Amino acid sequence: MFGATNPSMNITQLLYFMSLAGSTAGLLAWAGQALLVSLLPVGTPAWLPVVFAAALLGGFIGGLTVAFDEKWAGNRVQARWVFSGAAIGFFGGAASGAVHLPLREALPGALPLATVLGWLVTGGVVGAGLGARWISVNRARLAHGMAGGICGGCIGGIAFALLSQWIPDAAQCLAFVLTGAGISFGIAFAPVLWRSAVLRFMNSGDVRAANKLGSKEWAVQDGDSYIVGSQSADLSKTSYGHEVDIYIPDASVAPRHARIFAKDGRFYITRHPDLMTESGLRRYLLRLQDRSVTTPRPLEDRSLIVVGRTTLMFVMKHKKSGQKV
Repeated sequence: MFGATNPSMNITQLLYFMSLAGSTAGLLAWAGQALLVSLLPVGTPAWLPVVFAAALLGGFIGGLTVAFDEKWAGNRVQARWVFSGAAIGFFGGAASGAVHLPLREALPGALPLATVLGWLVTGGVVGAGLGARWISVNRARLAHGMAGGICGGCIGGIAFALLSQWIPDAAQCLAFVLTGAGISFGIAFAPVLWRSAVLRFMNSGDVRAANKLGSKEWAVQDGDSYIVGSQSADLSKTSYGHEVDIYIPDASVAPRHARIFAKDGRFYITRHPDLMTESGLRRYLLRLQDRSVTTPRPLEDRSLIVVGRTTLMFVMKHKKSGQKV
């Protein structure tokens, strides 16, 4: 999916495109909200445009972020996932939008602060909804999504509060764009910033895996577990989330091949329960440092893992030299 570019460039590109998705979502939300306001009759409750604006922003961010994320991962974009992401974002945004006016009423002398807090709440709720896609295989992503959304919403809210004083006509449009970009950027950047280690693709005897993964890396977070396998997102039976967190398109890799998990500050790898049968042990290869894995084995910095015909390297975030991965 990344070709031969280096890993840092991959992260940069991911953040760029996720920010672009958020910016587009913000622009569409602003246009939709502006159209609604122009059509509303006089005397419409003041809360309606605010709630609708937050709902539109959440909906567009939810749908576009899911679509960009799947496309970037090399998966076929699932319409049901895009619609689910949009729905979760829409209703989450609407719920958070209901908080905006009470905040303004509670802080009449500090309207800019109320504005920032309102968009901060919107970002956190939308981010948590998007992070929930990984809840079955990676619980930390929900917290990452919420934290990233809060940071992004805060940035957008500050822009909204400041710009409205100087360029009121263009402030709302620009603030929507910045808020959308900030939330999407935060959601994408949080798991990268807080990762404990990475699982790095090295090579594969399967041409499809070699061509698709390139210099792919997966962030690994302490306190969570990850399923490694060949079951692609296209085959997932869930309406919104992933069943396999680390996807390897290798014909010699089982749909759910291995599990990487953290315990007491250390990472371990073991076979997935699906393979703990005589035929599974015989057919599917899982080796760590040239030794077969049949029980949980601890992972060290720069450990080599062979899954099927694919080799991965486990790299801790902080090496002894003090460098970061």
